[in-house]
Amino acid sequence: MKILTTPFRAFCADQKGSLSVEAVFAFPMLFWAATAMFTFFDAYKVQNTSYRANYTISDMISRETEPLDQAYLDGLHKVFRYMTHTGSEDSWIRVSVVRCRSNCADENLRDLEWVWSRGVNGARSLTAADLAFYRDKIPLMAIGDPLVLVETSRHYNPPFASALVSFAERDLVSHVVTRPRFANQVCWESCVVGNGDGGGDAGNI
Repeated sequence: MKILTTPFRAFCADQKGSLSVEAVFAFPMLFWAATAMFTFFDAYKVQNTSYRANYTISDMISRETEPLDQAYLDGLHKVFRYMTHTGSEDSWIRVSVVRCRSNCADENLRDLEWVWSRGVNGARSLTAADLAFYRDKIPLMAIGDPLVLVETSRHYNPPFASALVSFAERDLVSHVVTRPRFANQVCWESCVVGNGDGGGDAGNI
């Protein structure tokens, strides 16, 4: 047995090696680590840019004292595209106003309704059935107090789209909720600010 195991012991104890051979084994791991780190960093940067653009749009809407219209939302979409460097086919925005009608202090029992909801570039308007999905995104509010929910989406294609070093391309969606700053509500088109009517079709659950 000693004669059979001696060559294996000698091989294990041998510390000689070739740098080129070691590089062949190490380079794939180094390449994977570099590309993966670059891809994930880029994804976080793009997501952060989308949120910054969303906060800018939300702040613009919260300062409005006149009713909004479709032309205004189209302009906001252009602002979002400019800030995120995206094309019109790769992004959309949606603006919705929500308020609470009763049980506003209870997150589970509160009665929420959409005052109005409008989308740009293919984004559909939200309905009462969608409130179940948005409940955890809408903070507690006083009864009758409106909040503006701004949603933005942009398509993201990773620089290294591979199952080994990255993830599949996807849409990055952000949600930002703000309160009107200078008016008691944000209205749509023909409504009169301050009359309690948001100018849209409301839905509730």
